[in-house]
Amino acid sequence: MVKYNSNVSNGVASVSMLNRNIFGMSTSISGVLRRAVAAHRTWQSRLSISSGSERSSKPTIYFLTPDFQAPAGGIAVIYRHVDILVKAGIDAFVLHQRRGFRCSWFDNQTPIRYVEDTRVLQGDLLVVPELHADVLAKLSPGISHVLFNQNTHLTWKHGDDIRHAYLMSPDLAGVITVSKHNAEMLRYAFSGCSIARIHLSIDPEVFHPVSGARPKRIGYMPRRGQEDAKQVLQLLGNGRIPDDWEVVALDGLSHREVADALRSCRIFMAFTRHEGFGLPAAEAMACGCYVIGNHGFGGAEFFKQEFSSAIESGDILDFARTVERAVANEDVEPGWCQERGQKAAEFILSRYSLEREAEDVVSTYAALLNVGQ
Repeated sequence: MVKYNSNVSNGVASVSMLNRNIFGMSTSISGVLRRAVAAHRTWQSRLSISSGSERSSKPTIYFLTPDFQAPAGGIAVIYRHVDILVKAGIDAFVLHQRRGFRCSWFDNQTPIRYVEDTRVLQGDLLVVPELHADVLAKLSPGISHVLFNQNTHLTWKHGDDIRHAYLMSPDLAGVITVSKHNAEMLRYAFSGCSIARIHLSIDPEVFHPVSGARPKRIGYMPRRGQEDAKQVLQLLGNGRIPDDWEVVALDGLSHREVADALRSCRIFMAFTRHEGFGLPAAEAMACGCYVIGNHGFGGAEFFKQEFSSAIESGDILDFARTVERAVANEDVEPGWCQERGQKAAEFILSRYSLEREAEDVVSTYAALLNVGQ
């Protein structure tokens, strides 16, 4: 019978325990999500920014960033963009609310400032996530700012009336986003708004394929699309996957541990509904996995049929059938997944390179910083 792991590093549970594992997973994840939502609301209620009307003597870019310690790809992106700007000689900082806070779930020495001892002045550039556009109302007039929208499906999360932030603010230098889908959606919603797309990168030192045989293992991340994941696992648990394959939940792992775990999988299942870009699937491809699942629209640009299988959102039956077919193909033709995974890695690591992201970040932010001068 197919084996299920709740975590790569934990023991294997047999299919007879599948219901307990799935529902236990759901309960655990729900608790995590509730705590995350509560933490986000607390941070939102306390969110403040200090600004002034005087001219900055040293124009600086400040990235307002949630004080959120759980792994979140969008926050890691912000940290990385600050590092890129600093390396290019542009003054930039992550701006946190709580003194002493720093994300510790990935390695970084990113320059950080705190709201209580930082004033954003005219000539500076304040970068605000899409979820916190309402903070812009607290700024002094004349403070140049950017909306960094990494997931357009979250744009209206805190209210429907945000047109002022995107279309009517005289101090909006522009909007930055991270995928073709995001850019198209923003242009449709806010026609006339200045929108720039930055290509994210996948670090090849962390996410890369390896040669040699891999275990017969299928990985997925239970934090995303948990209800769909539960149903797909139930379907596959009915004798659809051979006994020598196992399904593992990649959860509670550091950034590098995730990469190591992905390199131990032949197949990765992507569960999601709406993605700004879709880093987990892209990282799995970079590690040489054959990816099956939902591109979440933001990931449509890299879910190529020659090395992955895109599943229509919510189509649980097709999802399970596609996984079953991939397993059968791999068993009949060993290396079937690896051949496609290698093509996926080559595509991802060339299309979303560190160099391309750095060029996009520096040129885009340098131009927007000059808008406020």
